[in-house]
Amino acid sequence: MLAVIAILALLIAFVAPSLGTLTGRTARNTAEEIAATLELARQRTVMTGVPHRLHLDLDEPSWRLEWSVSDAEENGEEAPAPAPHDLKGTAPLDLKPPRGAVRSFRPLPGRLGRDAALDDSLRFAGVQTDDGFADRGETTVEFAADGTAVYTEILLDDESGHRLAIEVLPLADSVRVVDAER
Repeated sequence: MLAVIAILALLIAFVAPSLGTLTGRTARNTAEEIAATLELARQRTVMTGVPHRLHLDLDEPSWRLEWSVSDAEENGEEAPAPAPHDLKGTAPLDLKPPRGAVRSFRPLPGRLGRDAALDDSLRFAGVQTDDGFADRGETTVEFAADGTAVYTEILLDDESGHRLAIEVLPLADSVRVVDAER
């Protein structure tokens, strides 16, 4: 009987500490997934010249990837052909925006455009941008046509009180996950 109790005590001593890290591992994996989605948005923006953004719903809590398309492009129609370039530089330069090509952000086709929900043990603590701090509602991290974005920090909390920050670093053109102070 004592041997069985000793074996159980040893098992508990080895298993109990790793149970606490499961939540931390879930938070880290989710933060890395969001960071990878942000990096994908930046890379797609640079490759296509079409602005992309990560849409975050802080209340639900969920996220999805969106891109800027016109109604015609959304319906699979061809965009109007651009005017031929004047290589001699004799024609006046038209600086007016194109007509009829109202662009808006729409979810990306496929899995990345669908809402991805956070695990029940996680929550968005908020998003810090140049515009201020948001801890409710919807917010976005937008990449301009050249792939640049403003510094953004997305804070992710787990139920044990551990906080991770997903940082969009504009000068380094990168996204990273770091432990954050509360």
